[in-house]
Order: sequence, then structure tokens, then C-alpha cells
Amino acid sequence: MLKARALFTTIWISLGAVLVLASQPSVAQRPYFAGKTITLYVGRTPGSGGDLAARMFAGFWAKQIPGEPTMVVRNMPGGGGTRVFNYGAEVAAADGLHLMFSPTAGVEAVLQTPGLRANFAAMPFIGGLMSPNMAYVSTNKVKAPADLLTAQGLRFGGNNPIARFDLLGRLALDALGVDYQYVTGFQGGADIFNAVRRGEVDIQVASLGQYRFSIEPTLVETGLAIPLWHNPGTGPDGEPYALDVAEGIPSFMEFFEQLTGKPPSGREYEMYKWLLPRVNDIVYAALAPPGTPDNAVQILRESFAAVTRDPAYQDDARKMYGFVLPPIGAAEGTQMMRGLYEVSDEVATFLTGYIDQVR
Repeated sequence: MLKARALFTTIWISLGAVLVLASQPSVAQRPYFAGKTITLYVGRTPGSGGDLAARMFAGFWAKQIPGEPTMVVRNMPGGGGTRVFNYGAEVAAADGLHLMFSPTAGVEAVLQTPGLRANFAAMPFIGGLMSPNMAYVSTNKVKAPADLLTAQGLRFGGNNPIARFDLLGRLALDALGVDYQYVTGFQGGADIFNAVRRGEVDIQVASLGQYRFSIEPTLVETGLAIPLWHNPGTGPDGEPYALDVAEGIPSFMEFFEQLTGKPPSGREYEMYKWLLPRVNDIVYAALAPPGTPDNAVQILRESFAAVTRDPAYQDDARKMYGFVLPPIGAAEGTQMMRGLYEVSDEVATFLTGYIDQVR
């Protein structure tokens, strides 16, 4: 009788313990990122445009991730922006806690330059942001857009022959048949802007944010410069389309047709069009190291997309850029990264020779 009572008591104690455990959160149910720290690596110096973009986005991103992990930004400049991606591909732990969020090195990937060892197509694409840009010209020699076709000795200021602004700007000017000299070696957009103000160069391709906040009020509204075109986005059909955020500035295709009366064509234009989705449609890309767990990647992708829809983030983006950077989803961005390595021998030969002309 005593044994039976003891057994009955044991059963009730065991059942009670099970009920208590069942009523408490399971360790397995705890969000993957809870209590952890995610590091975003940016291949730019503190205070640069890429750095500020990452820090602003990070402030909203952590709140959208289940478990609300701590998110910190670490600067890793070097190699013209390639060092950070090499680190992500070769060194960073593939645990979802180390992410590269930096301007992509699209041209370097297309040309397979030795300094870029990372393969973007092998790194899980989390999300991306487009950074619209445009071209403008000083009115020293060009009073109206049509004058661009007859002006002599224009100077186009740039950073580096393989920089996307420089490459797209040269291809566009060459497609139009503009007479110009390419002046390279400036450290950044602000340096070129100041060179235009000093009369040292005439044409610049600048970010739309720089245009709205600096160039438009300082040069355009005072009659010292006029906008020319913006570099467009690329649709699912592979055709360029004008960006809504660049209101008031025609796309390059629209600008070309306005000046010449016909759609753009020719070898330089075809190369310009080929490059757009590979080096211009996505600028700020968030990539994870190869081998990052699928569940972590999915959480990061969903939370990244949630930030781009957050009204508070959009308000801050408008304050920083004057508009909201168009987002790039995971599927679209993954395809773009693969496209960097789908390069024919003909394209590679043309681009290499075109860049070498001005080195």
C-alpha cells in the first residue's frame, strides 16, 4: 500500500514537472539572433557616404530582426572597396553574425581583377539599395543641352577609370559623340564638385543625393550648371527605365532621343546598357559569408525588406538623401550578382581595352 502511494505521488510530481516545463519558453523556440551581436562591415572610411548609409540602416534593421540583436558597424576600407568583400569570403564566420554591407565592386567582378578574390555569386544576397546618379555640366561652354553636341574641349572629371560613375559617364558621352577630355584622379564626388565650381572640369556624374543637396542649389539654381541625364534602372525584361526619384531629370535614353531625334544605339551604348544592371542598379549590397545557415539568411532577408517598408526609415532616408533609395530584393539581387560573372570574351575584351585607353 505504501509502495502504491509512493508510486502515485511520484507520478503526480513528474506530471507537475512536465506541466511546469511546458509552460515555460523552450530554448529551441528562442529567436536565433536573441542576445547576439551582428557586425556590419563597410568598405569605406568613417563619415563617408557608404558609412553613413550603413549606420542609418543598421539603426532600423536590428529592430526588425526577431530577438532584436545588437548591431554594430565596423569600417574596413582598402583595396578600392574590395578588401571588405575578400574578408567576408575568406575570413568572416558564416554564422549570420557577420555581414558585408558596402558599395559593391561590380566592375572589378566583371573584369575579374586580381585584387577582388570574393565571388559575389557564392555569397548569400541579403538585400540591397540602389543609389541613383546623374550627370550635369557647367554652363561655361554649354548653355543648353543641345550645346553638348557642338561644344569643344569639355572636361569630364572622375575618380578612377574603373569607377562606375566614370565608366558610365564616358560610355554615355562617347555614345553621344561629345568632344571631351577625361580628367581622373579626384578623391571623391565632393572634390569633383569643387573642381567644377573652380572651372577646372565641366562635367560630373554625381549621386542624386549630392545633386539635390549641393549641386542643384549651388550651381543649377544660380545658372552655373544644367542637369543632363540620370543613369536609369533596368527592368525584368532587361530594358532600362526612368527612375521616379530622379523627377525632372531625363533618363539617358530620353536625353539621347531628345538631342538626336532617335533612340540610342552603337557599341558604346550597348556596353552602357549591358553594364547598368551589373554595376549601377545595385550599389549598397548586404552579403553574408558563403555557407551562412539558410534559416539565418531567411531571417535577415525578411528583416532587411521590412526596413525598406518602414515609414520611420523612409522619413530618415528622405532627410539624408532627399528621397528613398530604391530597394533591391533577394531574388533580384541574387540574379544581379550572378550576372557579374556572365561575361563574354567580346565584352571582356572591349571593357579592358576601353579602360586601358585612359589609364
